[in-house]
Amino acid sequence: MYEDDGFDVVPYDDEEEYFRKQQEAEKQHQARRLYGETIGGVLNAVTEYARTLEHEKTNRADVERKRKSAIMVIRSERQVMLEYLKRRFGERGSLYDQYFKLIDTALQIGNEEILRIALESIHNIYQDNPGAGIDEFKQQFNAMSEVIRI
Repeated sequence: MYEDDGFDVVPYDDEEEYFRKQQEAEKQHQARRLYGETIGGVLNAVTEYARTLEHEKTNRADVERKRKSAIMVIRSERQVMLEYLKRRFGERGSLYDQYFKLIDTALQIGNEEILRIALESIHNIYQDNPGAGIDEFKQQFNAMSEVIRI
């Protein structure tokens, strides 16, 4: 028996040795093929991981940018809302102060009509919902914010 490996013709003494050598060669070939497939799979996985890593970095940067923008919007809206409430309640406080001064004056001079008007005015202010105009204010603020965002 002879094996032609492409270079030399090698004689074998028996068929068993020939088949054993062929099986060894086949096993080495399969091992190399599996090794190549494994390396190829690992390289594909590493490449996909790198691609995914870049994609996720971009996504995280986008999320962080959106988070910072949202925080800035919330802070500015908060400042505007606090200013609105401060003015709204500050106005009420100022009115209460003035009406109580008027009550003191009315009591000092004994004018019951002025006293009645001042007490009714305080009662009307008290009954007025301080948050009544807040929805309209928010709508106007949002409309203004939308124009600014454009």
